[in-house]
Order: sequence, then C-alpha cells, then structure tokens
Amino acid sequence: MPNTLGAISAIITTYNYARFVGPAIDSVLAQSTAPAEIVVVDDGSTDETAAVVERYLERGVRYVKQQRAGAGAARNRGLAETGGELVAFLDADDRWLPDKLARQLEHLRRYPQVGLVTGGEWHVFESGAPPRLVARRPAGAIEAFPRVLLENFIGNPSVVLARRECFRAAGDFDETLRLGQDWDMWIRIARHFPVGVVDGPLILFTKHDDSLTSGQTKERYESNKLIERRYIDSVQPLLRRSLIARGARSMNDFYAGAAIVTQPGRRKQAFRLALRSLWLDPFYMFDLKAPLLLHAMTGPAAFANMSRWLHKLVPRDSPAE
Repeated sequence: MPNTLGAISAIITTYNYARFVGPAIDSVLAQSTAPAEIVVVDDGSTDETAAVVERYLERGVRYVKQQRAGAGAARNRGLAETGGELVAFLDADDRWLPDKLARQLEHLRRYPQVGLVTGGEWHVFESGAPPRLVARRPAGAIEAFPRVLLENFIGNPSVVLARRECFRAAGDFDETLRLGQDWDMWIRIARHFPVGVVDGPLILFTKHDDSLTSGQTKERYESNKLIERRYIDSVQPLLRRSLIARGARSMNDFYAGAAIVTQPGRRKQAFRLALRSLWLDPFYMFDLKAPLLLHAMTGPAAFANMSRWLHKLVPRDSPAE
C-alpha cells in the first residue's frame, strides 16, 4: 500500500534483549508498508544485542547505543535520531503483525484529524501458555482526554503510530518516570489531538519474567498515582474531576489487586484492593472488577470451578461460544 502521509520512522528500543531484538527487527522489515527508516536505540546493553543488530545493518537498519538512561530516554533519543513525519515505536521484546503500519495508515487517511492510532494486541507467553487476545473498542476519532486518566487504554508504545507533530506539541517522554512514561505521554497527546483505534490486533506483546516492569507492582501503583495527580486539576468542571479521580484510583487498585491475587499469602491484600476498586467506581469495568473480588475471596481453585460452572449455563448457540 503506498504511503501518502509522510515517511514513517520505526524506533526499536532495547536493553539486554539480544534474544528478542532479531525477531523484532524482522517484524518491522516484514511490514506490507515499509517504514522509511529503522533505528535501534540500545539503552546500554551488556549482552549480545550489538552483534545481533549488526547482522541487519546492510538491510538499512541503523544502530545507536547510549549509556543506560531508561526507556523514556531511549525513546527520546529515537525521536532525535529520526525525521519521519510519522513515528512508530517497538519495544524489542514485542513484534508487529505484518499489516500493522498499513492498517494504521489507512485509519489516518480516513480520519486526518487523528494524531495517534492504536489497536488490539496478542499477549504471547514465553512460558508456553496459550496466547490471549487483548481487544480495544474500535473508534474513528475520539476525544480521549480526560477519560485516558482512568487508565492507559491506549496501550504500550509498540502498538502506537503517531504523527511527529504530537511530540512537538506534547514534548519529550518524561525521563524522570521509571514506569508509566508511555501513559504520561499519551495523556499529554490526548489533550491536543483526537485518538483513533483500529479494529483488531496489531502486535504480539511478549510476557516474560525478564520484562523491565515485571514484578514491580508497588512501584507502578505509586507511579500511576503520581501521573494521575499531574493532570487531574485540569479536568473541569469540579464534579467531572471528582468522578475521574475516583475512577483512576479505582483502576489503579484493580490492576494492583490483579497483579498479586495469585501470589502466595497476598489474597487478603488483593481482596482489599478489589473491594475498594468496586467501592470507588462500581460501574467502569465492573465485568472485570467483580471477578477479581470473587477470585480474592474464594481462591484460584474455587474460582476456576465457579467459572466452569457458570460457563455451562451459557447456551451452546450463544455468541459467547
């Protein structure tokens, strides 16, 4: 598909992901609509990342290495090193599906007012567990602010295609945030531009124990509170601000509870978080918050049996089948 919207810069960021970065680059090179440039920003890796990327240099991939400075700094370096009017990020442990860029470009053609396009994703597990589809409700052009303060429904950087003017308006990724730099950026972009959502998955998001954010539930919880406090005062009127603030705290509790509910000895804490999540906002994502509360109350075995029993109540000709 020809691209008439301007050159696309693909920015791959990596840190000690030698085993992932090759497939990530391959997924960019396999796009049905090719980016104009591919830059790998290595944030101080000490493994074999450089040797892996070197195999791709003759295919037009550019390699930039910097001292370890964090994910936000690596993405900022990628923005500084590239010049395309469209920007697509890829974390090195993820992969793009072959039509990812083409589908997002088509969305931008249909909705020229949109600054950023996202979509769904497949979660694939290095452990060998079955893949899980994470869908996002399709949308042509929505005013995402202030609803984006409730949670990062846009997704991680790998699933986003954005116009470079978004970053001119919103500024750089906040390098002082160790977690949540992407959500912080999407909030700022959403204050200036509508957001689009493509129907269907665009990437393979890899879940593994070596993820840079794996096991950092408490740190992410505190980071989310900090980000919400940054922007909540700009929400008007006061009643809407109050509702958004409660909803944001509710979702932060929900995600923290979901992260620990299966950990030994932490069910009581997960129960308190799930209960408070429902109390703060019983309407948004009730279909996820209520099962979390039941899971924390009953334990994984009883919850699994209950889920199977409820599934049997669904008629065989139901769309749920």
